[in-house]
Amino acid sequence: MKKMFVKCAGMKKILLFVAIIGVYGLFACSCGKVSQTASTNIPNGDDGSKGDISKPSAAKSGNGNGPILDIESKYKNKAVVLETVVDIFREPDINSERVTQAIFNQPVDVIEEKGTWTKVKVVDGYTGWLKSKFIDRDCTSIMEENYTDRAVITGKTKKVNSSAGGGVTLKDVVMGTELFIKGKKDRYYEVALPGGVTGWIDTKDTIKVPSGSLIPATSAQDFVATVNKFKGTPYLWGGVSSWEGIDCSGLVYICSRINGVNLPRDADMQFEFIKTEVGSVDELKVGDLLFFSSNQELKDVSHVGIYVGEGKFVHAAKSKGLVIETDVNTEYYIKRLKGIKRIFE
Repeated sequence: MKKMFVKCAGMKKILLFVAIIGVYGLFACSCGKVSQTASTNIPNGDDGSKGDISKPSAAKSGNGNGPILDIESKYKNKAVVLETVVDIFREPDINSERVTQAIFNQPVDVIEEKGTWTKVKVVDGYTGWLKSKFIDRDCTSIMEENYTDRAVITGKTKKVNSSAGGGVTLKDVVMGTELFIKGKKDRYYEVALPGGVTGWIDTKDTIKVPSGSLIPATSAQDFVATVNKFKGTPYLWGGVSSWEGIDCSGLVYICSRINGVNLPRDADMQFEFIKTEVGSVDELKVGDLLFFSSNQELKDVSHVGIYVGEGKFVHAAKSKGLVIETDVNTEYYIKRLKGIKRIFE
Protein backbone atom coordinates (compact mmCIF):
# COMPACT_ATOMS: atom_id res chain seq x y z
CA MET A 1 0.00 0.00 0.00
CA LYS A 2 2.78 2.31 0.92
CA LYS A 3 4.55 1.55 -2.34
CA MET A 4 1.39 2.29 -4.29
CA PHE A 5 1.03 5.63 -2.54
CA VAL A 6 4.58 6.55 -3.39
CA LYS A 7 4.03 5.62 -7.01
CA CYS A 8 0.84 7.75 -7.19
CA ALA A 9 2.63 10.68 -5.64
CA GLY A 10 5.46 10.34 -8.13
CA MET A 11 2.99 10.20 -11.01
CA LYS A 12 1.27 13.38 -9.80
CA LYS A 13 4.59 15.20 -9.76
CA ILE A 14 5.32 14.10 -13.31
CA LEU A 15 1.85 15.20 -14.52
CA LEU A 16 2.25 18.55 -12.74
CA PHE A 17 5.65 19.10 -14.37
CA VAL A 18 4.24 18.29 -17.84
CA ALA A 19 1.31 20.65 -17.24
CA ILE A 20 3.66 23.50 -16.26
CA ILE A 21 5.83 22.95 -19.34
CA GLY A 22 2.74 22.96 -21.58
CA VAL A 23 1.42 26.25 -20.19
CA TYR A 24 4.88 27.88 -20.54
CA GLY A 25 5.17 26.72 -24.16
CA LEU A 26 1.73 28.06 -25.02
CA PHE A 27 2.55 31.42 -23.43
CA ALA A 28 5.89 31.65 -25.27
CA CYS A 29 4.28 30.87 -28.62
CA SER A 30 1.55 33.42 -28.00
CA CYS A 31 4.08 36.10 -27.11
CA GLY A 32 6.08 35.41 -30.24
CA LYS A 33 2.97 35.68 -32.40
CA VAL A 34 1.90 38.93 -30.76
CA SER A 35 5.38 40.40 -31.24
CA GLN A 36 5.51 39.43 -34.93
CA THR A 37 2.09 40.94 -35.60
CA ALA A 38 3.04 44.17 -33.88
CA SER A 39 6.21 44.42 -35.94
CA THR A 40 4.26 44.37 -39.21
CA ASN A 41 2.34 47.44 -38.11
CA ILE A 42 5.39 49.64 -37.52
CA PRO A 43 5.64 52.43 -40.16
CA ASN A 44 8.35 51.73 -42.75
CA GLY A 45 9.47 55.36 -42.88
CA ASP A 46 7.31 56.55 -45.80
CA ASP A 47 4.73 58.13 -43.52
CA GLY A 48 6.61 58.59 -40.27
CA SER A 49 7.68 62.19 -40.98
CA LYS A 50 5.37 63.04 -43.88
CA GLY A 51 3.84 65.95 -42.04
CA ASP A 52 7.25 67.66 -41.82
CA ILE A 53 8.24 67.20 -45.49
CA SER A 54 7.75 70.20 -47.78
CA LYS A 55 10.21 69.19 -50.53
CA PRO A 56 10.56 66.13 -52.77
CA SER A 57 12.16 63.18 -50.99
CA ALA A 58 15.78 62.58 -51.89
CA ALA A 59 15.73 59.03 -50.51
CA LYS A 60 13.26 57.43 -52.89
CA SER A 61 13.11 56.89 -56.63
CA GLY A 62 10.51 58.73 -58.71
CA ASN A 63 7.59 56.33 -57.96
CA GLY A 64 8.28 56.25 -54.20
CA ASN A 65 8.71 52.49 -54.21
CA GLY A 66 12.18 52.06 -55.68
CA PRO A 67 15.53 51.62 -53.96
CA ILE A 68 17.13 54.38 -51.94
CA LEU A 69 18.93 56.77 -54.24
CA ASP A 70 22.57 57.34 -53.46
CA ILE A 71 22.84 61.11 -53.93
CA GLU A 72 26.55 61.24 -53.23
CA SER A 73 27.19 58.66 -55.94
CA LYS A 74 25.09 60.60 -58.45
CA TYR A 75 27.20 63.73 -58.01
CA LYS A 76 30.52 62.00 -57.40
CA ASN A 77 32.03 62.97 -60.75
CA LYS A 78 30.31 66.32 -61.11
CA ALA A 79 31.30 69.88 -60.31
CA VAL A 80 29.58 73.26 -60.41
CA VAL A 81 30.67 76.40 -62.29
CA LEU A 82 31.70 79.31 -60.04
CA GLU A 83 32.01 82.24 -62.45
CA THR A 84 29.44 84.20 -64.47
CA VAL A 85 30.78 82.70 -67.71
CA VAL A 86 33.71 80.27 -68.11
CA ASP A 87 35.55 79.49 -71.36
CA ILE A 88 35.83 75.85 -72.43
CA PHE A 89 38.92 75.21 -74.56
CA ARG A 90 39.74 72.41 -76.97
CA GLU A 91 43.08 71.81 -75.22
CA PRO A 92 44.42 72.67 -71.72
CA ASP A 93 45.84 75.89 -73.16
CA ILE A 94 44.24 79.36 -73.27
CA ASN A 95 45.69 79.80 -76.76
CA SER A 96 43.71 76.85 -78.11
CA GLU A 97 40.23 77.17 -79.62
CA ARG A 98 37.35 78.22 -77.37
CA VAL A 99 34.73 75.60 -78.25
CA THR A 100 31.94 76.84 -75.99
CA GLN A 101 31.24 78.35 -72.57
CA ALA A 102 29.69 77.21 -69.30
CA ILE A 103 27.68 79.57 -67.11
CA PHE A 104 27.32 80.10 -63.38
CA ASN A 105 25.94 77.22 -61.29
CA GLN A 106 25.83 74.85 -64.25
CA PRO A 107 26.84 71.25 -63.57
CA VAL A 108 29.74 69.75 -65.48
CA ASP A 109 30.93 66.16 -65.67
CA VAL A 110 34.55 65.86 -64.58
CA ILE A 111 36.57 63.63 -66.92
CA GLU A 112 40.23 64.30 -66.19
CA GLU A 113 42.52 66.61 -64.24
CA LYS A 114 45.88 67.81 -65.50
CA GLY A 115 47.81 70.38 -63.49
CA THR A 116 45.68 73.52 -63.14
CA TRP A 117 43.22 72.29 -65.80
CA THR A 118 40.18 70.02 -65.71
CA LYS A 119 38.59 68.27 -68.67
CA VAL A 120 34.81 68.41 -68.48
CA LYS A 121 31.63 67.71 -70.38
CA VAL A 122 29.27 70.69 -70.25
CA VAL A 123 25.50 70.95 -70.45
CA ASP A 124 25.48 71.68 -74.20
CA GLY A 125 27.27 68.38 -74.87
CA TYR A 126 30.73 69.77 -75.62
CA THR A 127 33.83 68.25 -74.03
CA GLY A 128 36.79 70.53 -73.35
CA TRP A 129 39.14 72.02 -70.79
CA LEU A 130 38.66 74.77 -68.23
CA LYS A 131 40.80 76.19 -65.44
CA SER A 132 40.20 74.11 -62.31
CA LYS A 133 39.77 77.22 -60.13
CA PHE A 134 36.48 77.98 -61.90
CA ILE A 135 34.65 74.90 -60.60
CA ASP A 136 33.81 73.42 -57.19
CA ARG A 137 33.25 69.74 -56.41
CA ASP A 138 30.71 70.70 -53.73
CA CYS A 139 27.45 70.22 -55.66
CA THR A 140 24.93 71.16 -52.96
CA SER A 141 23.67 74.14 -55.00
CA ILE A 142 22.66 71.90 -57.93
CA MET A 143 21.25 68.88 -56.11
CA GLU A 144 17.74 69.05 -57.52
CA GLU A 145 16.53 66.40 -55.07
CA ASN A 146 16.81 68.94 -52.26
CA TYR A 147 14.67 71.66 -53.85
CA THR A 148 11.11 72.05 -55.08
CA ASP A 149 11.64 74.65 -57.81
CA ARG A 150 14.33 76.52 -59.73
CA ALA A 151 14.46 79.99 -61.26
CA VAL A 152 15.66 80.30 -64.86
CA ILE A 153 17.05 83.73 -65.81
CA THR A 154 15.38 85.07 -68.97
CA GLY A 155 16.89 88.57 -68.99
CA LYS A 156 20.27 89.32 -70.59
CA THR A 157 21.82 89.77 -67.14
CA LYS A 158 20.75 89.85 -63.50
CA LYS A 159 22.39 90.57 -60.15
CA VAL A 160 22.38 88.18 -57.21
CA ASN A 161 22.38 90.22 -54.00
CA SER A 162 23.09 89.42 -50.37
CA SER A 163 19.60 90.43 -49.22
CA ALA A 164 16.13 90.86 -50.65
CA GLY A 165 16.03 94.10 -52.61
CA GLY A 166 19.57 95.20 -51.88
CA GLY A 167 22.78 94.50 -50.06
CA VAL A 168 26.04 93.56 -51.73
CA THR A 169 26.15 92.12 -55.24
CA LEU A 170 27.34 88.53 -54.82
CA LYS A 171 27.35 87.60 -58.50
CA ASP A 172 26.25 88.79 -61.92
CA VAL A 173 24.44 86.09 -63.87
CA VAL A 174 23.33 85.80 -67.48
CA MET A 175 20.41 84.46 -69.47
CA GLY A 176 19.99 80.71 -69.06
CA THR A 177 21.46 80.59 -65.55
CA GLU A 178 19.43 78.27 -63.30
CA LEU A 179 19.28 78.74 -59.53
CA PHE A 180 17.36 76.54 -57.10
CA ILE A 181 14.84 78.37 -54.93
CA LYS A 182 15.02 78.14 -51.12
CA GLY A 183 12.40 80.73 -50.27
CA LYS A 184 10.53 83.87 -51.35
CA LYS A 185 10.06 87.29 -49.82
CA ASP A 186 7.87 89.84 -51.56
CA ARG A 187 9.10 89.83 -55.18
CA TYR A 188 12.46 88.22 -54.45
CA TYR A 189 13.63 84.62 -54.51
CA GLU A 190 16.19 83.31 -52.06
CA VAL A 191 18.42 81.03 -54.14
CA ALA A 192 21.13 78.46 -53.41
CA LEU A 193 24.63 79.40 -54.55
CA PRO A 194 27.87 77.39 -54.75
CA GLY A 195 29.84 77.22 -51.52
CA GLY A 196 26.82 76.65 -49.29
CA VAL A 197 25.68 80.29 -49.30
CA THR A 198 22.44 81.88 -50.48
CA GLY A 199 21.57 85.02 -52.37
CA TRP A 200 18.52 86.94 -53.55
CA ILE A 201 17.24 87.74 -57.04
CA ASP A 202 14.35 89.81 -58.33
CA THR A 203 11.62 87.58 -59.76
CA LYS A 204 11.39 89.84 -62.83
CA ASP A 205 12.85 88.26 -65.98
CA THR A 206 12.79 84.76 -64.49
CA ILE A 207 10.61 81.72 -64.94
CA LYS A 208 9.86 79.29 -62.14
CA VAL A 209 10.25 75.64 -63.13
CA PRO A 210 9.71 72.56 -60.91
CA SER A 211 12.92 70.71 -60.04
CA GLY A 212 13.56 67.88 -62.46
CA SER A 213 11.15 69.27 -65.06
CA LEU A 214 11.97 70.69 -68.48
CA ILE A 215 11.49 74.36 -69.26
CA PRO A 216 8.01 74.63 -70.83
CA ALA A 217 7.80 75.50 -74.52
CA THR A 218 6.62 79.03 -75.30
CA SER A 219 5.92 80.45 -78.77
CA ALA A 220 7.66 81.78 -81.87
CA GLN A 221 6.83 85.32 -80.75
CA ASP A 222 8.43 84.78 -77.33
CA PHE A 223 11.47 83.21 -78.99
CA VAL A 224 11.94 86.24 -81.26
CA ALA A 225 11.47 88.62 -78.32
CA THR A 226 14.32 86.81 -76.57
CA VAL A 227 16.53 86.98 -79.67
CA ASN A 228 15.95 90.71 -80.06
CA LYS A 229 17.38 91.31 -76.57
CA PHE A 230 20.80 90.42 -77.98
CA LYS A 231 20.93 93.05 -80.72
CA GLY A 232 24.21 94.92 -80.41
CA THR A 233 25.89 92.18 -78.35
CA PRO A 234 29.55 91.65 -79.36
CA TYR A 235 30.41 88.61 -81.46
CA LEU A 236 32.54 85.99 -79.71
CA TRP A 237 33.49 82.62 -81.18
CA GLY A 238 32.16 79.96 -78.82
CA GLY A 239 30.18 82.51 -76.78
CA VAL A 240 26.73 81.80 -75.31
CA SER A 241 25.89 85.05 -73.48
CA SER A 242 25.87 88.82 -73.56
CA TRP A 243 28.54 88.91 -70.84
CA GLU A 244 31.55 88.65 -73.15
CA GLY A 245 29.88 87.92 -76.46
CA ILE A 246 27.99 85.31 -78.46
CA ASP A 247 28.30 83.47 -81.76
CA CYS A 248 25.58 82.63 -84.28
CA SER A 249 24.75 79.13 -83.04
CA GLY A 250 25.15 80.19 -79.42
CA LEU A 251 22.44 82.82 -79.99
CA VAL A 252 20.05 80.20 -81.33
CA TYR A 253 21.03 77.68 -78.65
CA ILE A 254 20.50 79.87 -75.58
CA CYS A 255 17.38 81.67 -76.85
CA SER A 256 15.63 78.45 -77.86
CA ARG A 257 16.64 76.76 -74.61
CA ILE A 258 14.93 79.24 -72.30
CA ASN A 259 11.86 79.06 -74.53
CA GLY A 260 11.56 75.32 -74.00
CA VAL A 261 13.27 73.97 -77.14
CA ASN A 262 16.56 72.13 -76.59
CA LEU A 263 18.84 72.21 -79.62
CA PRO A 264 22.43 71.10 -80.21
CA ARG A 265 25.15 73.71 -79.74
CA ASP A 266 26.50 74.12 -83.30
CA ALA A 267 24.81 75.31 -86.51
CA ASP A 268 25.49 72.16 -88.54
CA MET A 269 24.15 69.96 -85.74
CA GLN A 270 21.09 72.20 -85.36
CA PHE A 271 20.40 71.91 -89.09
CA GLU A 272 20.50 68.10 -88.94
CA PHE A 273 18.57 67.88 -85.68
CA ILE A 274 15.53 69.96 -86.70
CA LYS A 275 13.24 67.92 -88.95
CA THR A 276 10.60 70.47 -89.99
CA GLU A 277 11.71 72.12 -93.22
CA VAL A 278 10.39 75.26 -94.92
CA GLY A 279 10.34 75.24 -98.70
CA SER A 280 11.37 78.82 -99.54
CA VAL A 281 11.75 82.35 -98.18
CA ASP A 282 8.18 83.01 -99.36
CA GLU A 283 6.95 80.61 -96.67
CA LEU A 284 8.97 82.11 -93.81
CA LYS A 285 7.27 82.59 -90.46
CA VAL A 286 8.49 84.49 -87.41
CA GLY A 287 10.90 82.30 -85.44
CA ASP A 288 12.11 80.20 -88.38
CA LEU A 289 15.84 79.47 -88.58
CA LEU A 290 17.83 80.28 -91.72
CA PHE A 291 20.96 78.19 -92.28
CA PHE A 292 23.75 79.35 -94.57
CA SER A 293 26.74 77.77 -96.24
CA SER A 294 30.25 79.18 -96.36
CA ASN A 295 30.04 79.34 -100.18
CA GLN A 296 27.57 79.18 -103.06
CA GLU A 297 28.15 75.46 -103.57
CA LEU A 298 26.08 74.91 -100.41
CA LYS A 299 28.10 71.88 -99.29
CA ASP A 300 28.27 72.79 -95.60
CA VAL A 301 26.42 74.65 -92.84
CA SER A 302 28.49 77.44 -91.31
CA HIS A 303 26.02 80.10 -90.14
CA VAL A 304 22.51 80.49 -88.75
CA GLY A 305 20.08 83.35 -88.13
CA ILE A 306 16.54 83.84 -86.83
CA TYR A 307 13.71 85.29 -88.94
CA VAL A 308 12.05 88.11 -87.00
CA GLY A 309 9.49 89.25 -89.57
CA GLU A 310 9.20 91.98 -92.19
CA GLY A 311 11.88 90.36 -94.34
CA LYS A 312 14.60 90.56 -91.65
CA PHE A 313 16.68 88.05 -89.73
CA VAL A 314 18.85 88.53 -86.63
CA HIS A 315 22.24 86.86 -86.38
CA ALA A 316 25.62 87.14 -84.69
CA ALA A 317 27.73 88.31 -87.63
CA LYS A 318 31.44 87.60 -87.32
CA SER A 319 32.22 90.05 -90.14
CA LYS A 320 30.44 92.89 -88.32
CA GLY A 321 31.58 91.89 -84.84
CA LEU A 322 28.14 91.96 -83.21
CA VAL A 323 24.53 90.77 -83.32
CA ILE A 324 22.72 92.60 -86.12
CA GLU A 325 19.54 92.58 -88.20
CA THR A 326 19.88 91.87 -91.92
CA ASP A 327 17.56 91.75 -94.94
CA VAL A 328 16.80 88.15 -95.93
CA ASN A 329 17.17 89.02 -99.62
CA THR A 330 20.68 90.43 -99.25
CA GLU A 331 22.58 88.96 -102.23
CA TYR A 332 25.44 87.54 -100.18
CA TYR A 333 23.11 85.57 -97.89
CA ILE A 334 20.43 84.55 -100.37
CA LYS A 335 23.08 82.88 -102.56
CA ARG A 336 24.38 80.92 -99.57
CA LEU A 337 21.02 79.91 -98.09
CA LYS A 338 21.32 76.20 -97.34
CA GLY A 339 17.86 75.70 -95.90
CA ILE A 340 15.15 76.90 -93.54
CA LYS A 341 13.97 74.98 -90.47
CA ARG A 342 11.01 75.55 -88.13
CA ILE A 343 11.05 74.91 -84.37
CA PHE A 344 7.74 76.58 -83.45
CA GLU A 345 4.52 75.76 -85.28
